[in-house]
Amino acid sequence: MKKIFLLCLIFPCLIVSANEITEDYFDIASNYAIYGQYNNALVYVNKILEEEPSNSEAQDVKAVLVRTINPNSKSYLTTTNKNIRDAKNYELQGEKLKQIETLANLSNDYWSLYSLAQYYFDNEDYQNAILYYQKSSLLKPDFAQSYLGLALSYNRTSDFSNALKMINKYLTYNKEADIAYALRAEINMQLNNLSEAEKDIKQALEIDENLSYLLIEAKIYYAKGDYEKAWDKFNLLSKNIQTSEVYKYLGLCDYALNNLPSALLNIDKAIILSNEDKDLNKRYNEIKTALDKQ
Repeated sequence: MKKIFLLCLIFPCLIVSANEITEDYFDIASNYAIYGQYNNALVYVNKILEEEPSNSEAQDVKAVLVRTINPNSKSYLTTTNKNIRDAKNYELQGEKLKQIETLANLSNDYWSLYSLAQYYFDNEDYQNAILYYQKSSLLKPDFAQSYLGLALSYNRTSDFSNALKMINKYLTYNKEADIAYALRAEINMQLNNLSEAEKDIKQALEIDENLSYLLIEAKIYYAKGDYEKAWDKFNLLSKNIQTSEVYKYLGLCDYALNNLPSALLNIDKAIILSNEDKDLNKRYNEIKTALDKQ
């Protein structure tokens, strides 16, 4: 995840289009951008421009994304904070050790500590990310982004109890943050607090009917054992999101509902799209065996 705070500076608001397809693409692009996946966000902004080549708002967002992705671009902080600028220069030179040392030595600068936490988060070193988010929050307790970073880091390490505490703290500062309600829904789902998870995702969807939030909602229905409703949700999502995860859950819902041919087809699609989930082949074989017995 990149700096969500900086993203808000770059994108003070996202676009509302009259075209429902482009609205969905903007939702997907926004979600990718929130998590720092700017290249993926750009893919969906380009899809908007394929639909509406003259969409000036999409053109503006594309220009900002291209600039953000460009490693030679200067961000808000690198132009106003010398410490961050020095660390960024070391990063561009490939001197990661000096980059880390520059940030770590500035123990009284919450921005430097927060940037260091972000560095560790981006490099999937979540324990160090947690350490420096904590240090940043101690220096500036009202800087809510540190609590969001902590919630995300604890979530990645499966420490869901602490993740829940931190996202609750973040929400005390940002009561209308749809991303926070969506994250809390995911955390509550992991803790098997399914009623709370459902309540949270509905709150997120009231603020922004984002496709990624609809995906979480569908997963919650699956976790609750409401397979028919989950199937309906995943089936609708599959019209716009053709990912391994969506087809996997469609297949699992089919399997639970004893729709074996459809289950086999959807699990097969999931495997074709991604081989990262090692359990899928096992499920495919289970379904095939059950189908052969009919």
